Amino acid sequence: MDTHDAESRLTLAHPLMLGVDGGGTKTQAWLARVDDQGQPQVLGRGIAGSSNKVAIGFESAMANLGDAIKQAFADAQLAMSPIASAAFALAGSGTEEVRQQILDFVKQNFLVESASVIHDGQAVLQAGTPDGWGIAMIAGTGTVAYGANSLGKTAVVGGWGYWFGDEGSAYWLGQSALRAISHAADGRADPTALTAVILNKLETREPREILAALLRKGDVRREIANLAELVCQVAEQQDDVANQIVNQAAQHWSRHIECLAQQLVPDEPFPLALAGGVLCGSSYARSRLIEQLEAKQLRTSSVEFVSEPVVGCVQLALKYSV
Repeated sequence: MDTHDAESRLTLAHPLMLGVDGGGTKTQAWLARVDDQGQPQVLGRGIAGSSNKVAIGFESAMANLGDAIKQAFADAQLAMSPIASAAFALAGSGTEEVRQQILDFVKQNFLVESASVIHDGQAVLQAGTPDGWGIAMIAGTGTVAYGANSLGKTAVVGGWGYWFGDEGSAYWLGQSALRAISHAADGRADPTALTAVILNKLETREPREILAALLRKGDVRREIANLAELVCQVAEQQDDVANQIVNQAAQHWSRHIECLAQQLVPDEPFPLALAGGVLCGSSYARSRLIEQLEAKQLRTSSVEFVSEPVVGCVQLALKYSV
């Protein structure tokens, strides 16, 4: 039997689904088929750089999106084949114009029968809550909170980008640490253990050399965001300055969640799903957030950590295909 014919028959018998989650750092694409029980079975996975057009421009973002999809097919050992349904949760796709541009790119370059561009928080809710409603708090390269109640009402808080928003994001944490280091070096603020740790990370010896070290690495925004993990580690070691930074981040996260709760589920317990490298990567940061939620008397019915929101994208692709 010809291999291509076999693949075509497999695709017809078991329609292909595609889920893509893209943020400011990476894009994950999972290719799945529907098994005999009607559940998604992952066949291949692809990963590429950022697909956030706001951060890197439309052409670069779509190039990375395309690479991730092609890698997923290659990982599944399948030739490029028709996709019955696809769900794309891409940061930076907050306007109808951008969503349409993404759909146009996908349909021009891939055989996709049905495609949806969704809010990245929607994928987190799908993967991290019992019934697909609640509040999703994402703290990765950027920050955004997305909520939906059981009646279908939705709302968004944050997601304004790093120029004048993204409080509590990995970039914000890294930038806050660099500001603290520079102030300490000038004598304008107290010394901090962040100085030695971050100088070592950037392979430089003096605070005045930090800017040049960042520029040498190329993607300054990503390099600053990469410092967030160290900030959380130093905070956990009880450095006062790092602790203050993480506590401020937790205040921002809790305020995002509080605003959504007031709009969507006032006076009710709600499922909470946490995602993004900062919240999923640091138990210390999560504990600070939980403390803030308790201080605000916000009641959660469940708290889940969603390390791979792309799971929710695959689930939504299946849901939309029905």
